[in-house]
Amino acid sequence: MFEEAAAPPLNEENAVFCDGEDYRRWSRTGPPDAHDEPSRRGAPEPAPAHEQPSGWAAFELDTDTTDPSRLSDAQLIDAMVGCERTAAWAEARQARLMAEFAKRRPPDDPAPAASDRLPVTSPFAPDEVGLALRLSRGSANARIARSLELVHRLPETLQAWESGQLDERRVTAICDSVRHLSPEKAQAVQQRVLARASEQTPAQLRAALNRAVLSVDPDGGAERHRRARCDRRVAVGDERDGMASLWALLSAPDARSAYQWLSRLARGIGADDPRGMNARRADLLVDLLTGKLTYAAATSESREVDGVDGGGGSVATGDAGNGDGADSVPPRPVSPGKPLVQVIMPLSTLMGADDQPCELVGHGAVPADLAREIATDAVLKRLVYDPLSGALLDHGRTTYRPPAALADFVRARDVYCRSPICTRRAIDAELDHIVPHPKGPTSADNMAGCCSHDHHMKHAPGWQVRALDDGVIEWITPTGHSYLSHRYDYRPDQPTSLPPPATGEPPPPQEAHHSDPPP
Repeated sequence: MFEEAAAPPLNEENAVFCDGEDYRRWSRTGPPDAHDEPSRRGAPEPAPAHEQPSGWAAFELDTDTTDPSRLSDAQLIDAMVGCERTAAWAEARQARLMAEFAKRRPPDDPAPAASDRLPVTSPFAPDEVGLALRLSRGSANARIARSLELVHRLPETLQAWESGQLDERRVTAICDSVRHLSPEKAQAVQQRVLARASEQTPAQLRAALNRAVLSVDPDGGAERHRRARCDRRVAVGDERDGMASLWALLSAPDARSAYQWLSRLARGIGADDPRGMNARRADLLVDLLTGKLTYAAATSESREVDGVDGGGGSVATGDAGNGDGADSVPPRPVSPGKPLVQVIMPLSTLMGADDQPCELVGHGAVPADLAREIATDAVLKRLVYDPLSGALLDHGRTTYRPPAALADFVRARDVYCRSPICTRRAIDAELDHIVPHPKGPTSADNMAGCCSHDHHMKHAPGWQVRALDDGVIEWITPTGHSYLSHRYDYRPDQPTSLPPPATGEPPPPQEAHHSDPPP
């Protein structure tokens, strides 16, 4: 990992005199003649981040990170990356072993072979794996299924995992998203997302996977949404310390609208309320669902008490969870009108010429039929883009209190916070000057949507944010590491060429010690 006088590979010549204690000492310091005295050694130099992980790389990583206090901040970051890549290599190698084990445990009565089905294993194979790894049978079965999926249908994803480019969460997301697809469509989804998967957070990858699945299987996506919509429900679950959770499965537009309306009511309570936003939303939900906060026909008495003008309107009564009694003034939303929901769709899909995947901002990809259904509602905001250039064509808006034209454009252009790893909606975020005002102009090129956390982080000591060409924003951390945020492209991810899958044969031996097997 770090360039330093490296220990030679263990072999018969130098390992014959090595007992257990010697090996543990070597794993920390190397053989006696491999290193100078610690007092004469300088700080190790970080290895390239793309170094191929392996058992020997893990041995080097262990040696170089025995004393983290000797490493600089940048070297600590590089060592963390090395640990992540080495862990990914070990997990991927375990997946290959698990798939081979499953192959050796066929069922007593195997089902007829089918081209789109994975190999069937013995029903007791998960028990063997679960006992060995201290996993439940269900978890072991899921691990085996994922391993078979990778070996037989997604070898390129497995290769990227083994080379340290992906971790378990990203690999699991890819496998879960394509499990219901045919082998051909699963490969098509993989081609669309794999090239960028290592640069994305798990949440960003899941969003890209949803778009890719809808791109390669639009008809199936519409049917799956229809089935899922029939399964909407509300459930309650037990939590610790006398708490319980109330959970609802709704269509994405309904869920987003409900949450936004609760948020508006919570903000409408006022800044003097000591509760946080989460507690306010929870209390309002309870009051609305238990009848403490209701909307009823206005009476002359209530109009006189509440100061509401007559005319057959309705008034709200209740305490909104603040314990002031039923006669207290109910919370009012910070902005009237229905919550704003944004749906991104190609112009051709809006016109019905095709069924390209669309996106509900803050949620992710949705089928074209659902997007057209959302777009017909005048209170929802549709963002229409050119499918050839990915540029924004139009952003119609019918909200009650529109922002300034520039702010409206920047939020519609960025869609999400411009931190490379943030998925906060730009419409809920702040507008930030990249070059601080008044040194920088208040213009579209110098402004970006930025959540409150990243806005404050940008001004913390050691952080730098720069605008580059083509709408790219560079974030530089205090350790000098640089990360890029690319301008939002409204087009779906396109297929990319992938390297051929690994053959499974070991590479030819080389003289460099990195290719030698670990001790």
